[in-house]
Amino acid sequence: MRRRIVYLSPYFWPEETGSAPYCTDLALALAEAGAELAVESFRPHYPDAGRYPGWQDGTRDRETWQGMAIARAPVRPRAGAGAMRRLGNDLGYLRHVLAGLLAGRFRGAGTVIAYVPSVLTLYAAALLRLVTRAPVVAVVHDIESGLAGALGLVRGRGIVRALRALERFGLNRADRVVVLTGGMRDGLRALGCTRPISVLPIWAEVAPWADPPETNRPVLMYSGNFGRKQNLGQLLPLFARLGQEGVALEVVLRGDGSERAHLAARIAARGLTHVRLEPFAPAAGLVAALQAAAIHLVPQAPGVGDHALPSKAVAIMAAGRPFVCIADPGSPLERLARESGAGLSVPPGDEAALFAAVRDLAADRARQIAMGRSGQRHIAMHMERGRVLEGYRQIILAADGPGRPFIKADG
Repeated sequence: MRRRIVYLSPYFWPEETGSAPYCTDLALALAEAGAELAVESFRPHYPDAGRYPGWQDGTRDRETWQGMAIARAPVRPRAGAGAMRRLGNDLGYLRHVLAGLLAGRFRGAGTVIAYVPSVLTLYAAALLRLVTRAPVVAVVHDIESGLAGALGLVRGRGIVRALRALERFGLNRADRVVVLTGGMRDGLRALGCTRPISVLPIWAEVAPWADPPETNRPVLMYSGNFGRKQNLGQLLPLFARLGQEGVALEVVLRGDGSERAHLAARIAARGLTHVRLEPFAPAAGLVAALQAAAIHLVPQAPGVGDHALPSKAVAIMAAGRPFVCIADPGSPLERLARESGAGLSVPPGDEAALFAAVRDLAADRARQIAMGRSGQRHIAMHMERGRVLEGYRQIILAADGPGRPFIKADG
């Protein structure tokens, strides 16, 4: 009998950035292993609903793709909106799952997978567990309470404490929790999560090697979401100094998100004519787009390091390019840069060190190549797609029928 998995993934195909590609990739791997998946998602909207016009009128709220039954909940645009908009969307998603439960859509569920950043996804999973007795695996990509506090998305210590309590209660209703880094595991333990926690990293496939382009003006690139977690404004002093000191680099910022318009206005106000904004590269052309640069930038806002890991760093390493990151000392991103040999890490606020790291690496093509190859070796040894997905399959398919507990040991 095929295992039936209810897959609570608010961000999913056809979205091509953020957590959606990884949520989709794992779902496909489980389907290939013989599982039957019922996916509960939002209408595609991240980072901008306008990229997915075919889904916004609701005519594709029920569809089958790659053998998976997908049911989608309406969602209001997030760009420029605050925490209350996000909470409203998450409550709408919870109602969507509850309606499916009342309609009997989840009969025969053998496992429930709940993706977090949304705390309320955990509560949807708890409802399903209560009714179906199916074990729950919570996959934590972001620790929402930690991000909310670090980024000032909510005001007042009481609200942050309440969010932590909600997160703790929801996580402790799961049978097993999976996180991306040891730092996130430690953060959940400090939060009060008592469930078994496994650490499985973001994954990638190593791309065919390509030397950095030989040009008089190599590209320094940022590629990804333009949001609060990235705090792209902290890069503006670097861009200004590169221009002032005549460092021969072309700066390309590729992506989209809630902070894009504001960032573009600040770039124009500073007269940074050597900085160019471009749209996201399509998934099929992502490797080529990453390899068009000599060096990549991976900034993080201060205080968020133990609550999220930017997947862009892994994609950059797989493409064979070095990166310079802004990361808190000891954070998962700083450790990834150091242990892989693929990146240089600068602490937040040290503008002189950031400029020196970029300037010196830009002048050393041999070092760029060596760091790029180190990154690819690290991916092959520790973050290779097949190996990581096999770890997920072993955890998710470990229970034999509703209610059977998972192995209770951290890994």
